[in-house]
Parts: sequence; structure tokens; C-alpha cells
Amino acid sequence: MMHTSPDPFIVASSNSYLIIYKPPGLATAPLVKGEQYTLVSWCVTRFPEVGDVVGKKAIEGGLLHRLDTDTNGLVLFARNQAAYENLLEQQAYGRILKQYRAWCQMWDAEKTLIGPGFPPPPVQLVPPLSQPLEVASLFRPYGPGRKQVRPVVSRTQKGLTLDHGQPYKTLIRSIEREEHASTIYLLDVQIERGFRHQIRCHLAWLGFPIVGDPLYNPRYSLGPCKHLLALQAYGLEFLDPDTRQPVAYSLLL
Repeated sequence: MMHTSPDPFIVASSNSYLIIYKPPGLATAPLVKGEQYTLVSWCVTRFPEVGDVVGKKAIEGGLLHRLDTDTNGLVLFARNQAAYENLLEQQAYGRILKQYRAWCQMWDAEKTLIGPGFPPPPVQLVPPLSQPLEVASLFRPYGPGRKQVRPVVSRTQKGLTLDHGQPYKTLIRSIEREEHASTIYLLDVQIERGFRHQIRCHLAWLGFPIVGDPLYNPRYSLGPCKHLLALQAYGLEFLDPDTRQPVAYSLLL
């Protein structure tokens, strides 16, 4: 199953960017100025120049993307303004690829929908895959406090979120049965730009909710890591802002 570290650490660094491991339970970015227990504050304490970058929000500095609080893995930061603008442009054009590992439980054989608010799945995900499988949707907020999202396939509904006018896409690159847990499947997933809970929601929609997910897995408390969301951002690929050459980083724990 998934291996994690309880503390952040530097995975890679250059003159223009940092890749930092975010442990589960740690928020990526602050909600208000002065909030300390976040990956951004951990990074800025050690690399003050990251905080000088004018980012999407003043309190986020050179942060390029977020992970859900319960997701662990790689997060990319820019160390100067020029690098930030370059990486932000790459992100806008889908040139920053993010790979995830997701440990999932297959939903029941009756093929009932995973939960209320989900439309019928667009495709059937059957292991093993002979080729990568892409699933795409728009999203809408759902449930008490709008804490969840639901996939939407029609553009006629109101309050929908799109990715530059297009559906958000999740590419499932492989699926295999976990070696030491016959009811668990390991999925290798890739996205370019992500929406809140995108992978969690899309995999549940296909009948493979993530182990330990209290929002999208009705049986989350039955899994071997019931108190730990089994989703890990393990890989990043992009162009180095200085050299313009492709770089790829992978998490080893």
C-alpha cells in the first residue's frame, strides 16, 4: 500500500523552482494571512524568495498548484517572478503533467451508482486496461456546505465549472490488483489541470472510489488505510524555465 512521510521535504531544487513533498493532513496554502501550518509557510520560512513572488493570491507566493489537504505528494513552487510566469503559462497550456497513484476499492457488482447526484458513468472501467482510458466532465458543487463535487456531462445546467471552456480530463494510464490486498486496485492517473476533488470524483464515478475517502467512498471505513486518503501525487513533468528542456521528477518513499 501507500507509503508516506509525516513531514515535508525537498524533492528537487533549481535556481528557478522547488518541488516539495506535502504530507497528508497538511494544507497546501493558507486561507488567511498569517496562517502558519501550511506547506506554503513551511516553504517560505526556508526559501523567503518564494514569498516575494506575486502569485495568484498574495498569501500564496510562488505556489503553482494545490493538493487536497488529505492528499500527499509533490507540489511545485517558483523561486522568482520570471519562473512563475513561465510555469504559469505552461500550466495554462496543459504542459505541466501531474501523475498520481490511487489505491481504490471496486464498487459492487450490481453496478449501482456510487452515490446520489452521480450521472451514469460514461465508460466501463474493467481491469486490466489494454490502453489508457480518458474520462472527462464538467463539475458542479454538491451536498451540505458544497463540500463535494459531482461530474456533469451536459452544458445546459447552471453553475458549472469548465477548464478553459472544456471539460476537465483524467487519464487512467493503468490499473492492476494490489499484490497483498485482493480487493484493492492500484490506478496510475494523469491530469494536466485539476479541479477540486477531480480525481477522487472521477474515479468514484467509474466505480473505483479511493480507499480512505470519506466524501466519495461509501465504504471508506472498511479499507486497510481507513483513516488515510490513499491518493499520492508521485510525478511531475514540465519544461525547465531556465533551460527550456523537459524535466521529470518522481517521488520515492
